[in-house]
Amino acid sequence: MTPSGLLVLVVGPSGSGKDTLIDGACRALANDPTVVFPRRDITRPADAGGEDHHAVTPEEFRAGRAAGSYALAWEAHGLGYGIPAAVLGDLAAGRTIVVNVSRGVIDEARRLARVQVLSLTVPAEVLRRRLAARGRESTADVEARVARAEAFAVTGPDVVTVVNDGSVEAALAQILDAIRADRQPPAASSN
Repeated sequence: MTPSGLLVLVVGPSGSGKDTLIDGACRALANDPTVVFPRRDITRPADAGGEDHHAVTPEEFRAGRAAGSYALAWEAHGLGYGIPAAVLGDLAAGRTIVVNVSRGVIDEARRLARVQVLSLTVPAEVLRRRLAARGRESTADVEARVARAEAFAVTGPDVVTVVNDGSVEAALAQILDAIRADRQPPAASSN
């Protein structure tokens, strides 16, 4: 039986604004107990910047993955990422779970629960500028990321495309509208 909750998958290339928009949505929905923003396990130091995550070693990640500690897990760019299995209980309770995931795990997520995919896109020049401003990658790495972003299409009836080339506020409004639009209220108690 499919859980009654909604799994909102925020996807897009590095530099598309996922962390910024998820943080903004988390603040905007902080008083809504039906929406959960779980921390991911990531095999990078906690002080590495970016999102607030639970730092794990590669060994801890592999052990957690083998033990079924993750609802979704993947590796990308030399790092391991895991969404805690606790979200399955939240989904069963009818909550909306908002997570940043790899585009490569969308089909797996669709087998877990009802899904809404928020696909962030950014024009190549904007993406190139954002990645270069971060200063984390070489010019060749930036170009490889831009090429990968252009080559990867996210499709399906559950996909909402958000073009994030304007203000944070405009993109956040689209994200919040999409999160709220496809939610179903939790089932009433049968007491």
